[in-house]
Amino acid sequence: MTKRIKLTTWLVVLCALMLVLAVINLNTGQMSISPSQIMNLIIGKGSYDSQLVIFDFRLPRITVTLVVGFALAIAGNVLQSTTQNPMADTSFLGINSGAGIAVMLFMALVKNQDANLFLLPTMALGGALLSTVLVFAFSYKKDTGITPNRLLLTGVALAGLYSSIMVLLTLKLSPENYQFVMNWLAGSIWGTSWEYIVMLLPWFIICTVFIFSKTRTLDTFNLGDDVAQSLGVNLKRERIVLIGAAVILAGVSVSISGGIGFIGLITPNLARRVIGFKHSQQLVLSGVLGSFFLLAADTVGKLISTTSEIPVGILVAIIGAPYFVYILMRTK
Repeated sequence: MTKRIKLTTWLVVLCALMLVLAVINLNTGQMSISPSQIMNLIIGKGSYDSQLVIFDFRLPRITVTLVVGFALAIAGNVLQSTTQNPMADTSFLGINSGAGIAVMLFMALVKNQDANLFLLPTMALGGALLSTVLVFAFSYKKDTGITPNRLLLTGVALAGLYSSIMVLLTLKLSPENYQFVMNWLAGSIWGTSWEYIVMLLPWFIICTVFIFSKTRTLDTFNLGDDVAQSLGVNLKRERIVLIGAAVILAGVSVSISGGIGFIGLITPNLARRVIGFKHSQQLVLSGVLGSFFLLAADTVGKLISTTSEIPVGILVAIIGAPYFVYILMRTK
């Protein structure tokens, strides 16, 4: 009962903070829109310019930020539980880098990019999935299978390889495409329209519902492989399907939000500290924390500079990198 109250309290506080951040975010930019103007828009009395800015530009961006933050946090939580490694994250398993290479190939090879713009998220998702398959293939050993440490080290090594390939691919890009790719890699949210949200939501809903249906299975991973197998859990199958769902969730998210890392690293660790190891509660809290952190980073970035966008990935990394070092120092 205590933990339920604690979870409810955290959710209420975080949702209240996100509401404040959303109002500040809506009011920040080259065109200032006050809270009273926002209320007029809600009751249908706002101006056409205000309606255009809010509903066609700023509100879709906030929606993308909230959904992507939740998705990356859930994906990171699943990866950490299934690999039994608190440092596992989409950026460290080569998912972001694989999607990044696909984005660069799209910009370098596709000539009519405006007509094929929805092909970009599809290619990014394909790159993330292919990268994950390669990480698991190189991490597998016949006698021991896939160990968490080997998986993480292989992901870091392949991410370094992908970075070198991306440097070579930049030679094929025009200055405009190069600027777009650099912003994407830095974690700049670019898919800020309702069309991209409609494209993201089916993947998000299916993968999230599936992951939440597997909370008991995720709990057994905390007990160790031997205990989980003794309870009748098919570890190989469950690990593959859960990581597959996490990769799809992360891949489709970064395809429209840019290469944002550390959200999936920070939020599960914080949720475990606050609420414990029960995934039915841990997943909810880490997801809401992910939405909060990403919205906070986007809002702070817009407050720092209203004329040019500061990629949210940079601001998240400022917090995430020291926290990663902290976890590394505390982990055996």
